Amino acid sequence: MGNENMTAAPSGAFRTGEGLLNIAANKQEQFVALCREIGRPELASDPRFAERETRKKNRAALKVEIEDAMADAPAAAWEEKLNRAGVPAGRVLTIPQVLTEPQVLERQVTAHFDDMPDMDRRLTVLRGGFMVDGEAPLPTLPPPALGEHMDEVFAGLPRRAKALI
Repeated sequence: MGNENMTAAPSGAFRTGEGLLNIAANKQEQFVALCREIGRPELASDPRFAERETRKKNRAALKVEIEDAMADAPAAAWEEKLNRAGVPAGRVLTIPQVLTEPQVLERQVTAHFDDMPDMDRRLTVLRGGFMVDGEAPLPTLPPPALGEHMDEVFAGLPRRAKALI
């Protein structure tokens, strides 16, 4: 079912005016609030969607209705509005967007290398998600270039293995 939750609807990623928004309105009160906040309160009493089981059976039609209603604003605006109303919702972020999030910046999970050969931009790498003696170690060297250590690795292989390469 992809991003959908088989036990509830609406759930999963929904298109908005700009970007995707993950919604998990699994409780009845969350669904009612969602309908109200997207300007479609009548969906909560529509026989196809009024109850959890009918929503699950009609999830494709419900998704169309929700996406149509959310087409006039970006995911970030819907995220804020729905969360304020008690509806679990979060933007689906790209990797570059994730790397600029305040908590990611605060936790210093990236290291940067400038002036990389054959690159016209800064190289950003992630650190491991662990601590050593209370410190989060950052990479001090960039990753090797493709094939950079090939001769050294192949030199350590038995002669028979080299013939297969």
